[in-house]
Amino acid sequence: MSDRFRWHAVETVYRETHQAAHGDELRWLVSRETIHDTVTGHTVTRSIMRHPGICVMVPFLTADRIVLVRQYRHPIAGELWELPAGTLAAREEGGRPVPTETPEACAARELREETGYEAGVWEKAAQCYAAPGGNDQVIHVFLARSLVRRRQALDPGEAITEVRAFSAADLEAMMGRGDVHDAKTLVGLLYALGRRPGGVRVS
Repeated sequence: MSDRFRWHAVETVYRETHQAAHGDELRWLVSRETIHDTVTGHTVTRSIMRHPGICVMVPFLTADRIVLVRQYRHPIAGELWELPAGTLAAREEGGRPVPTETPEACAARELREETGYEAGVWEKAAQCYAAPGGNDQVIHVFLARSLVRRRQALDPGEAITEVRAFSAADLEAMMGRGDVHDAKTLVGLLYALGRRPGGVRVS
């Protein structure tokens, strides 16, 4: 945190927990935080979502085929094609979620749970903030290769209706048509496909 800003008060107003196969998880907190700017003298109070972070996995079934999942999302009342992803397990400490697993462990767990695949080769490709104007969620992007088919193990409430591999050309066409609406999936695909000779060709 910058020395310029001083937190005068932090009040947790909501805790989101989630029942998972490996136990109940703390998903995120919503806090009302009062922050003083020592340079301008202004004090603001904001609602901020505090989040342990997520992992997004780009699973390469072959060098040219990437696995996506078709998932129902309650907030939009519809299905999306997405890269598999999941939230880091966390505990609450000092009014914030603190991860209790590494991003690498989360990525491996979530890939198997959502797709039924295990990866033999992992590479961290990127790390970015999802929406820093209102939350501190970090997106960890991983490339997963040497996939071995195991068994899918969805958490209660997860609604993944299809697991399918798409070619790079198909994915570029989907993005070009505006058929990929999930931001984290766009980030992951742009990093993965952009590494090829010629980069990403979206038209």
